[in-house]
Amino acid sequence: MKKKREFFKKVRQGLKFKDTDRDGLCDYEEKNIYGTDPRNPDTDGDGMKDGNEVKRGRNPLGPGKLKDLFIPHAGNNYSPHALKPKRLLFHAIGIIIMKAVVVVFVLFYPLSAWLSPDLALAEVRKIIELTNNLRQKISLPALLESRQLKQAAWQKVEDMALKQYFAHVSPAGFGLRNWLEKIGYKYAVAGENLAVGFSRAEDVVQAWQNSPTHYANMIDSDFKEIGVAMADGKLNQIDTIFMAQYFAAPTTPSLPGGRAAPTQIKQPEKETAKKSIIAPAPPEVEPVNSQPTPESEVRGINLTKASLTAAEEAAENEIIIDQLAADLSIKSDPFNKEKVIQIKTALPAETVSAEVIINNKKISLTKSPADSLWSGVAIVSPEEEKSVLNPLIPATIAVSDLSGAIKYGELDWDMVAMIKTPPLEHYQLFKASPATGMRPILTLSSGYFKFILLIAVIAILLNIFIEIKKQHPRLIFYSFAFLGLLVTAIIF
Repeated sequence: MKKKREFFKKVRQGLKFKDTDRDGLCDYEEKNIYGTDPRNPDTDGDGMKDGNEVKRGRNPLGPGKLKDLFIPHAGNNYSPHALKPKRLLFHAIGIIIMKAVVVVFVLFYPLSAWLSPDLALAEVRKIIELTNNLRQKISLPALLESRQLKQAAWQKVEDMALKQYFAHVSPAGFGLRNWLEKIGYKYAVAGENLAVGFSRAEDVVQAWQNSPTHYANMIDSDFKEIGVAMADGKLNQIDTIFMAQYFAAPTTPSLPGGRAAPTQIKQPEKETAKKSIIAPAPPEVEPVNSQPTPESEVRGINLTKASLTAAEEAAENEIIIDQLAADLSIKSDPFNKEKVIQIKTALPAETVSAEVIINNKKISLTKSPADSLWSGVAIVSPEEEKSVLNPLIPATIAVSDLSGAIKYGELDWDMVAMIKTPPLEHYQLFKASPATGMRPILTLSSGYFKFILLIAVIAILLNIFIEIKKQHPRLIFYSFAFLGLLVTAIIF
């Protein structure tokens, strides 16, 4: 600026300066003020003499001056350089490449890395909250969270992940009663809901609510406490998430936090009717206090209450299924990509019809004259797999008798063929709740996209409102297309 003032002072004094290249700028200006070549009339080679560029507010050394980049004026033909199609294309390619790298990076992360302890705790609390909301809608008291029930549920999900099964009763014959008694939980009545493949609390609670047997557990007025656990693992070499929801009414009431109260409730003298048949543990398994008290009963293992009323009335709508004798499995068809569901179970003699409900698919059973077993087969097409086979809860069986009454029970899975989480769902899970290792790259990419979006919005607004009567429709079209790409990259 000092040299510029000195130059104008000399001009006012009448001094003459040489213009070697005749571009409208004297050699003194080019050397000392603008830094252009005094022997080249068009230093930046853009087709306009250096002197004309200076007069029009442009940078004679080339594009890059803020006015050329963002302000429409005659010097840039009312087309800010920041919005030129070639420049937008360059940035668009960069955005697409960066987004592709982020997506591939996320997809290579195993699902087990998503379920952090904090996230698991948040989802568990959400499940309890949603369950209590259901109970409160029908004027039932909320369930208290029990540390002991949570511990038992945790041992259950860990056992399923370790021993590769999804059923109320493990291959070793270890069931709900064993898990509760193993941790020393004294109960009068207990129940269990299971799920596999779910990632959101809202989804699994909705699935349980849609199942008569699982819903009955959630709104059973006899239950007073709840414990929920979830754990990641593999099932048939597929990354998945196991969930268990335990309900119980303790013989010793608990205080908040899971501590036993100093007073005890007197045990009823009359024995409570058993609600399910639990296969005894094999000799090598020695669960703690394996013999239940006469007053204790277990619900939701081989069957679950299907009525909204008291236990005595609900018993009329229940059916006992011998899980060790029943078969429910999914197998792959060796000749195509379809999955085959096979069912076989014994049902009461008065049964006239039966069907098994797996998520939204109903499978009718027929009775075999040879062995009096009820069986059914269903083919699941590749298009149905996501809605039928993943995620899963224990299957519901609905049985009709001669009187037309419908009773409900549950069937354990003997063999489960999980399907891999779709790439889009896998990516969305990690984007919503990123693992610690991927948080920096997601934050960096998101910050870059938002910064470019801010600059683009500013440039478009300046282009439109500064010279509102001199617009280039093609430039406006490409600018808004670029904005659409940025917004998609940020949201997706």
